[in-house]
Amino acid sequence: MRKHILVAATLAALSSPAGAETNAQQQRMKDCNVQATGMTGAARKEFMSTCLGGTSASTKKPHCVNGKPCGNSCIANDKVCHQ
Repeated sequence: MRKHILVAATLAALSSPAGAETNAQQQRMKDCNVQATGMTGAARKEFMSTCLGGTSASTKKPHCVNGKPCGNSCIANDKVCHQ
């Protein structure tokens, strides 16, 4: 009887290996990788950085050298942003 219980416990332990579950970071990496399909170089690197960081590109303000930010783009300093 003890032998049967031992065999059953061993089979139960082997049927669900520890660490088989995907944690949140691994799932985020998979999702971002799927979304980045077709991207290459600097564009892919920037996308993956923002995707894995949990921030979306739409919530990130643009960095304007000559002008000011307006939504997702830059406009001239003398223009008015209508958003």
